[in-house]
Order: sequence, then structure tokens, then C-alpha cells
Amino acid sequence: MNHRISALSMAIMAGLFATGSAMAQDAGTTPPPAKTDKTAAAPQTDAANLEGVTVTGIRASLQKSLDLKRNSDSIVDAISAEDVGKFPDTNVAESLSHLPGLSVDRNFGEGDKVSILGTDPALNRLLLNGQTVASTNWTSDPNNPDSRSFNYSLLASEIIGNAQVYKTPQANIDEGSIGGTVIVNTRRPLDLPANTLTGSVSYGYNDRADKGKPNASVLYSWKNKDNTFGVLGSLMHSDRIIDRQGTEIFGYQRANDPTDTNPDHQFNPAVVPPDQHGVYPTAINTAWFQQRRTRDGVSTGLQWKPNDAFELNFTGLYVTEKFNNFNQSHYGEWSGSAANATALGFNNGVATSGSYNANTSTYLDGYERDSTVNTGVANLRADWFGDGWTASSQIGYTGSTGGSDGIWNTQFQGFGGFDWNLKGQHPQINYNNADNPTAMLLHGAGYSYAPSYDRERYFQADFAHDVSWGPLNQIEVGIKATNHLDGQDAYAARLPSQDGSGLSLADFAHGGTPGGYLDGLSKAGNMGDWTTIDPGLMKAYIQQLKNGTVSLDPKATYSVAEQNRAFYIQGDFAGDDYRGNLGVRYFRTRDTVNGYNALGGDTYGPVNKRSSYHDWLPSFNIAYDATDSLTLRFAAAKAVARPRYQQMTPYVALDDRTLTGSRGNTDLGPYKSTNYDASAEWYFSENSVLAAEVFFRRISGYILNTNVAETHYNLTNLRDDVYQMQVPINAGVAKVKGASISYQQNFRYGFGLLANYTYSDADTSNDFPLPYNSKNSFNLSPFYEQGPWSARLTYSWRSSYFTSIAQLQSQQITGIFRQLDASVGYQINDHIRVSLDATNLLDETYFVYNNTPAQPLNAYKNGRTYTVTMGFKL
Repeated sequence: MNHRISALSMAIMAGLFATGSAMAQDAGTTPPPAKTDKTAAAPQTDAANLEGVTVTGIRASLQKSLDLKRNSDSIVDAISAEDVGKFPDTNVAESLSHLPGLSVDRNFGEGDKVSILGTDPALNRLLLNGQTVASTNWTSDPNNPDSRSFNYSLLASEIIGNAQVYKTPQANIDEGSIGGTVIVNTRRPLDLPANTLTGSVSYGYNDRADKGKPNASVLYSWKNKDNTFGVLGSLMHSDRIIDRQGTEIFGYQRANDPTDTNPDHQFNPAVVPPDQHGVYPTAINTAWFQQRRTRDGVSTGLQWKPNDAFELNFTGLYVTEKFNNFNQSHYGEWSGSAANATALGFNNGVATSGSYNANTSTYLDGYERDSTVNTGVANLRADWFGDGWTASSQIGYTGSTGGSDGIWNTQFQGFGGFDWNLKGQHPQINYNNADNPTAMLLHGAGYSYAPSYDRERYFQADFAHDVSWGPLNQIEVGIKATNHLDGQDAYAARLPSQDGSGLSLADFAHGGTPGGYLDGLSKAGNMGDWTTIDPGLMKAYIQQLKNGTVSLDPKATYSVAEQNRAFYIQGDFAGDDYRGNLGVRYFRTRDTVNGYNALGGDTYGPVNKRSSYHDWLPSFNIAYDATDSLTLRFAAAKAVARPRYQQMTPYVALDDRTLTGSRGNTDLGPYKSTNYDASAEWYFSENSVLAAEVFFRRISGYILNTNVAETHYNLTNLRDDVYQMQVPINAGVAKVKGASISYQQNFRYGFGLLANYTYSDADTSNDFPLPYNSKNSFNLSPFYEQGPWSARLTYSWRSSYFTSIAQLQSQQITGIFRQLDASVGYQINDHIRVSLDATNLLDETYFVYNNTPAQPLNAYKNGRTYTVTMGFKL
């Protein structure tokens, strides 16, 4: 099946839609969809003002964001176009993380998953101009999907006008979020001066990769003299080098476990006494991940507003990205070599040191992955404005293709023994034999590819009418229909065993690891000195082997067809000192899942499962202006979030090297939640606020990844093996409660400060925490802006958070993460500005552990990035 999107097909679609409209819709195109009362419409007007390029300077943009927050009916936070431009961030996720109650995951040194009010990123939605953005990932790993939660690193900051975070539901906003809904609004031509030309050129350098790449973006907007028709277009190119170095432990096993009868796990009693119990690591790996991420995008649009009674908008966006990467792993592995242990030292139930003899294996793995992700959006919207009523209609399409274009991998094996120890979060290993590529023999090879696809077609209609029914001043009704298809077609080669091929690492050598490799990770001995693999030679060799051996891999092939139908009714009310909305949304979801189940050995049978569910989702929001400077808010709602698409399928993803994997669960149901929120906002002076918020979520059916031992067919070794599998289940009930406080103020002499703190605590009906919930997090961002100079520091901190259940039913936890970024800029004249941005100045370690920090798993360094930018505006 071919589900790829071509640039031509997107262009044809854009041509079919383009009878008018805007490259990017304003906040008026996002929920709330229609407001006829001028007072009630104030938040939308403010949002539109945010998007104009006339909003300049840190202070001006912060004031616009405060205006939007203050005038809203719900609990909302926002960032404006200038915020995105001023923050030293690489994408929208990192800009959003500066808002109270939001935190971001930075696995590859770039924000890609946003948690809102302590909830899993999968429980939040991102809407572009009020609509879904299709999303695929580059890893071909369905256990880490971007669907539902969306990978924010695919959305560049250059195209953003503003972003609003709705922390409380409204009936006229699409269902599917429990933590919150992020609505990103792009620019529109009639809001900009005619012949606006703006852009930037920059150069970014990563100190760990010791490489840099240029970036550029440009936007041009035109409109006629009558301000009734406009055209806007933008081009964008970004290029980023990722050089992630780290140490990894593949898992832990129990020593002298009476339930483990595997003879390969039985230690010599002289080494590990029979009464000694505890866990020990199974391998220590030094990893080197190199990737070049390129992003090229075009956005275009038309906006036609012939009179005050009608407006037509078209939005088009197409982004193509390449994520080619090469990953190497050099490790000693002893999970099945207990008899080779010569020493094992335990401390508080954890083996913290060990020695293994010359019969124990050392491995070097190489993985070359080529991946292209294409994402397109086309949306046509018409609005009609009458005397006391408004109506709107939207039709659109979004599609994405991704996955892997090809994965080539080899494994080399040697012997010689080693000593190892756990030194805090940085495990160490020292090999008894010096690096010798001729002694590392080719042990395995593989080839696979897995193109994925995600697409949605939708129709939406909304109607609003003014009324005078006591405090009720407007009634809104609307319908929405979406048809969504998500899936993957996987293929794999069945290559012969490479043992006895006569080839060694010397035949594929590409020099040694670079100077400075593993700096900051407490390397010891020769753990950082090894011969690397030439990816070109590796690919050429596998190309010869794979011809005629590639076939469908049923276990990793699946599709989900999902139909959603919804309607809502909402009443907006207001009085002298209060305003709000009360409504209900009904939805019905139907899913059809296709895939394959393992029947034993290397045989599979088809799976077809249909399911449906529906619910009523009431919501209530009220804002009360206690004084001219104090606003109190309260919100209550029922909400729902759907499982990730891949989690609903019978897919299986296996790592034949570590005998680990993941699979889906066709019996998964949706998350359901009852939400309560309250806030107080004191606007004590211009561009200043002190705000506090409390929140509560009771989430039933939340999804948790458990660890299960299962037998699957090993394509590398051509046999059945027992794998430790990550399997999602509906785990029970979780209660999330917490509070946040935020502060913003201008001081004298151009100085100002933003700060916020969030506390989030979760109780669950089992022994495992709620995924991605950091109990404590805060942001601190002092800034300076006076005359041509501007500067900003941003320090972010979040406490550790649970992600999944690992081997031995342990908790896999990501440790405390700190990030310090800085930016300084100078306005040369009215048209040119230069700036220097620095991110991850602390070169923070991304640390993952098992239960406690005494059982480390992964520790990664991504390096610091410095970017010099020249921006222009004509």
C-alpha cells in the first residue's frame, strides 16, 4: 500500500480549495468559533492583535498575552508572536514550557512532548488554527508515537502568530483533552501592512557535535488598497545537528531468584552466595547517536473579506523533514553469562560492581536509519455575519507520512572480559583487551523499513445567535465530523546468519571515537575508545544481502480507521462583573482496527476488530471581576481522551539485540475524567500579574505500560526467544491535584521578571505513579529591554517523573532536569536586528533510572547550542 503524500497532491488540493482565504487563520478561526456580541468578542480581537508584526518588544508582547488571559471566559494562558521570537527556543513546545502548569520532555535535546497540569502528553491535544494536525514519527517505533499527543519538534516557531493553552474545556472546543488544549494560530494577510517582508538568517552551532548549520525564513504579505483581499506566503529552512552521547543499561535481573530456572542466570556460589539477593545490571553500553534534522516548509494562504457580512479564508501548510541518523552502541553484555562472573559486589540490594572472564561477549551495533516526514494541511473556512447572528463552515484535510525509508544494522561480537561499576548516574566499564577491530567478528545483519501514514478529513459548522434571556446573551450550536486513518506497513529482510562470514569490524572501520567523547559522563578506562563503523560500507554490504529477501512483516503492520461525530450547544452569559459559558458536547467514536496476531513461530493470522463508544461532556466556566484588578475563575467539566492509535492495534516491535519490545492492546478503552479548576488573578499594575490556580482531575481508565515476558520469533537469530515486552493496559483510577502560582512584573530601568511554580500530586489505584507527572516544576525568566538592547535568561527545572513499568515490574523514571537558556539582541535600525541565543548552557544530563537513582538506566548529553541570527523587516 502506498500512503505517501506528494508535494504535487498537496498543491492540487490547495488549488481546489483556494477560492479565497488566509495563509494562517487568526484566533477568530479557533474556538470559540463565533461571537456576535462586541464585549464577548474582546478576547478574539486581542488575539488577532497579537499576530500583527507591529507588536514588537518583550514588554508589548507580554502585555498582549496578559490581555488575552484576562479577557477570556476560561482559564487560559498564551504566548504571542513576539514571545516565540524572543524566547531562545528551537520550537513551540519549548516556548509553551515557560507557561505555568506546563512542562516539556527533552530526550534529544529538543522539546517534543508537552505535559499540562501533571498529565501525560497523550492526554493533551494540539490544534493548528482550531484543527487537528496529522502526525507521524521518524523512529518507526510505535511505542513512542506522536499520534494524539503530536511531536512539537515538527512545528517550527517561525510560522506561529500566537498560541493559547485552554486549561479548562468548553463545549465548542474539540474533545480529546484532559490536561488541556493547545491552539496554535498562524498569521493572516489582512492583519499585516501591505507588502510586508520579514525574515531571518541564522547559523546554529552545537558544541558536542562541533558542527554548525545555516537556517533561514522569509514571509511576504500583500493586500489590496480596500483591505478586502490579501495573499501571504512564507518559506522556511532549518538545519540542526544532534550529537547525543551517553551510557545505557539495558535492564536488571534478580540474583538467586527462586522463580528463575534459566541455567544461564545461575551464579557460582563462590561469587554470589546463595543467601545474597538483589538485582544486577545486564549490560553497560556506551552509545553515540548522530542525526541531522532538516526542515523545509512553505505556507501560503488567501483571505477575502468583500464586506462586513462575509469572509473567506484558506490556510495551506506543507513541511518536509529529514531525520537521517546513525546510532552506534558498544557494550559488554552478561545477562546470560552468570557462570562467567568472577566477582559481584552488592550494596543495599543492588550489584554496584562486577568482573567477568574472557568468555564473556562484547558487542558493537550499528544502526543507520533514513527517514522522511511530510506533513500537509489544507483548510477552507467561510464566515457569515448577520444582525445578531454569525455562522461559519469549515472543510479541510491534513495528512502526514513518515516512519523509516530504510534501517540497516549490523552487529559485531568479540570476547575478552571486563570490569564494571555503577558510579551514581554514570556507569563505567573497562575492557580487559585493548580495542582491536580484527577481533570483533561480524555476528548479525538486518534490514527493514516501515512507512507510516496518518490523515484526517473533517467538516465543521457553527452557528451563534444573540439572545436576551436574563444573563444569557448568546447561544452557540455546532457539529463536527472527522474521518481519520492511521497505520504502518512494515517490511523486513530475512538475512542469513553472519557467523562464519570471515568478516570483521576491520572491514567496516571508520576510525575511532572522537576526542571528547563521553565528556561529562564520568568515563573511565577504555570505555570511550573504540573503532566506529562506516555507515556507507555497512549499507553497501547489506544491500547485497537483502536482494530478494524483503517481505511484509505482519507483526508490525496495522491500521486504525476512526470516525468521530460530535455536536454541541453552549450558552454564553455575562453581567456587570461576571461572564462565562455553560454547555454540553456529545460525541460518538467508531474504531476499526486491522493487523496481525502471532500464531506461533513465524506465522501470523489477520485481526479485524470494531469498537465504539460515546458520551456527553458538560462544561461550565465563570469569571468574576471582584475588583478592577482582581479576577476570580471557576470551571468544572467532564472530559475524555482517546488512546494513541498504535496502542489500539496488535502491532509488535522487537529489539532482537536486547530481547525487549513493545506491542499494542486491541482492548484498550478511552480515558475519562472529571475536572475542577479555580484561579485568582491580580493585575496590580500595567503588564503585571500575580496569579494562583488550583486544579483537580479524576481520571478513570488511564493507560499504563506494563512489562510482560512473551515468546516471539527472532528474525535475527531465526528462532523463538522470550522478550520483555511493554504492553499498554487501562490501569484504573488516578487523581491529580495541584496548584500553580505565576508572577510577572516590569521594574525600572528596562528590567522585568516572569516566574511560575507548579505543584502536581497524583494518587493511583495501583502501586505505580501517573506517567509524566512531575510533582514540582518552576520557571524563572528575568529580562531587560531598553533602547536598542534586549536580553533574557530562562531557567527551567522539573522534578523526576515516572514513564513506564520496566523489567521486574520496576518503575522507569526520568530524573530531575534543569535547563538554562539565554538570549541577547540589538536593534541596529528600524529594519535589522541581530541576536545571539544559547540553549542548554548547563549541558544538562538527561537521566533515566530504575526505581531509584542507585539503579541507573540511561544518561545522555546533547551539548550546548549557540545561534547567531540577523532578522529583517521591510
